[in-house]
Amino acid sequence: MKQYFSKPEYKYMYLGNISYSFANALIGTFGTVMLYKSGIPIWLILLIYGLRFGITGLCSPLFVSISSRVGIAKCILISNIFSIVSAYMMLDGTNLYKNIIVFIIAMGFMGLSNPSTDALSSKYVESENRGKFNSFLNITKILGTAIASGLVAWGVISNNNIILFIIIALFFLLQYIFIRKIDYKVENKVNAFKESMNYIFKSKSKYKMIYALRTNHIIERQFIPLYLYIVLKDFSLFSTIMVVSLLFQMITVILVGKYSDRNRFKANDLVTAIKIIITGVFLFARNKIAVAFNKTLSDNFEKVYDTAITTSIQNIIKEQKENNELLAAVGQMSLCFAEVVVFSFLALLSSFIGEKVFMIIFGLSIISTLWINHSIKRESIKKCE
Repeated sequence: MKQYFSKPEYKYMYLGNISYSFANALIGTFGTVMLYKSGIPIWLILLIYGLRFGITGLCSPLFVSISSRVGIAKCILISNIFSIVSAYMMLDGTNLYKNIIVFIIAMGFMGLSNPSTDALSSKYVESENRGKFNSFLNITKILGTAIASGLVAWGVISNNNIILFIIIALFFLLQYIFIRKIDYKVENKVNAFKESMNYIFKSKSKYKMIYALRTNHIIERQFIPLYLYIVLKDFSLFSTIMVVSLLFQMITVILVGKYSDRNRFKANDLVTAIKIIITGVFLFARNKIAVAFNKTLSDNFEKVYDTAITTSIQNIIKEQKENNELLAAVGQMSLCFAEVVVFSFLALLSSFIGEKVFMIIFGLSIISTLWINHSIKRESIKKCE
C-alpha cells in the first residue's frame, strides 16, 4: 500500500480527483440521459457534445497559458466555474432549448483543465509507480462517481435540485482547494497555441493519433448510459444499475495497475481483448437483463482499460523531449478535434437512422481499441531502437 502513497503529492491528487468525480457525476455519468429526459433528440445530443468538445479543443492551449501565469489550481477553478454553470442549466432543463448556445459554451470551457491530470502526473509520479498510481486514481474516481450517482438519482427522482446543485458546487470548489496544495506554474517560453498546432500538424508522433482514436471510447462511455436508459425505460432501475456497476469496478482496477508496471505490453493486450468482447456484446444483445449485465461488465473493465492505456500514454509523454504540459494539451486538442468530426458524423447519421446509431458507436469503439493497442506497441518499440 505504501507504493500508492510514496509521495505526499499523490494524496492531494487522489483527493482532488475524488472531489471532481463526485461533482462531475451529474454531467459525466447522467449528462446524455438528463438531456434526453428534457426532450432533446439523440441527433441533437450528439451535436451538442461535438460542439462542446470542439470548444474544449480550441481552449486546451489556454491551460498552458493560464497555468503558466496563475498556476494549475486557478486554471482548474476557472474550469470548474463553467462546470457549475453547466450543472445548473442541466438541472433546470426547462430552459435548455432557449439557452442551448450558452450551455454548449459553458460545457466547452469545462474542459479548460483537462490536461491538468496528465501534467500533474508527468511532474510528480515516478515511472515505476505510474500503473499503481493510475489504478488508485481510478479507484478514487469510481468511489466519488458511485456515491454521487446515488445522490443524483435521489435528487432527480425526489426533485431536490437545489440541494443537489449546492453539493455539486461545493465539491467542484473542494477540488481546487486540494490541488492548491501541489500547485505550480507551468513553464511556458513559447506561444502555446502556435506550438500546439505546429505539433499537431507537423509532428509524426503516434502520440496524437492515440489520443484522437480515444474519441470513440469517450463517445461510447458518454452514450452507453443513454443506451441503457432507452432499453430500460425506468430511471430508478437505471440509476441502481449505474451505482452497482461502478462499485464492482474497484476490484480489477487494483490488479491491472500492478500488472501494468510489470509488463505494459501484455497488460494492454489483455485489456484490449476483454474490451472488444464486452463492446461486441452491445452489438447483438437486445434483452434488458443482458444489456444491464453487460453494462456492469463494461463499466468494470472500462476503468481497467483506461488505467492500462493511460499508463502507456503518460509513459510516452515522459519519454518525449517536448514540454510535458504542452504535450498534455496537444493530446486533449487531438482528442477534441477528432470528437468534433466523429460527433458531427454520428449526429447526421442519427437524424436518418435514429437509435440504430448506437450500433455505429459500438463498432467504431472496437476499431479504435485494436488500432490504439497496435499504435502503442509501435511507438514503444520505436523508442527502444
